Amino acid sequence: MTRRPPTFFIIGAQKAGTTSLHHYLRGHPQIAMSEPKEPNYFSTAHDPAGWDDYLAGFPGAADAVAIGEASTTYTMYPHVSGVPERLLARVPDARLIYLVRNPIERMRSAYRHALAWGSETRPITAALRADPRYLDVSRYAGQLDQWLSRVDRDRVLLLSLDQLQADPAAVVRRVLAFVGVDADWRPADLHVAFNPSAAKRAPRAGWRWLGERLIRSGRTDRVPGAIVRLNDRRPPLLTRPIRPDELTVPEALREELLAALRDDLRQLAALMAPAAPAWTAH
Repeated sequence: MTRRPPTFFIIGAQKAGTTSLHHYLRGHPQIAMSEPKEPNYFSTAHDPAGWDDYLAGFPGAADAVAIGEASTTYTMYPHVSGVPERLLARVPDARLIYLVRNPIERMRSAYRHALAWGSETRPITAALRADPRYLDVSRYAGQLDQWLSRVDRDRVLLLSLDQLQADPAAVVRRVLAFVGVDADWRPADLHVAFNPSAAKRAPRAGWRWLGERLIRSGRTDRVPGAIVRLNDRRPPLLTRPIRPDELTVPEALREELLAALRDDLRQLAALMAPAAPAWTAH
């Protein structure tokens, strides 16, 4: 059976509502979304033989009008590079959807996500200053430059999390029209937020230490399935609540980050005009 490639991609941004949008779209009878949500296929170079395996991850694609996936690594330049070239070589007519969010709040949410999974142990001030990935992923105009130098502007739908939260029905309608399916359809759970970061917990020190030892030893493939499932459940015995003070961005740091983003925000406001969020005016 000949498998069909995706027709559209939700390319980011990380922690800007992509999980909710993916969930809403996968219920549409004319759309086939990838399983899992983020295949990240174009984030690295692949042997051509892997293309069929990638296409197998879109259940229902044979009968779908539109086929899509949502990989936020597609807008993590320069830490993940070459994505537009690889993706457009395979899908030259791809349509792209890019969600943005207040950049400081996006960084804070990304930090909370990393803290919850044990990949971040530094205080938030040290992490946001030391790791350029937090700031670079929030350089939305800069990320878009990687795509808009290769595709026409009308093939990129630029939205904000503010819009999705304020009027999800209007945003979903715009997305459905953009990807070419029945735009009058509505998901039953339209006002439910998915992947809420507030519910996340951080691993306790001993559990994180064990995980780091396993990763360094290269023996993660030998971990019993019961242990993997236990980790996925994040029980209180192994994890702790993330305190609000751990996620507070000091005002001095906030101003420092916004100063670094000022030119990018100005460019983003021009790209989103007249619907640019208020936070682009910082």
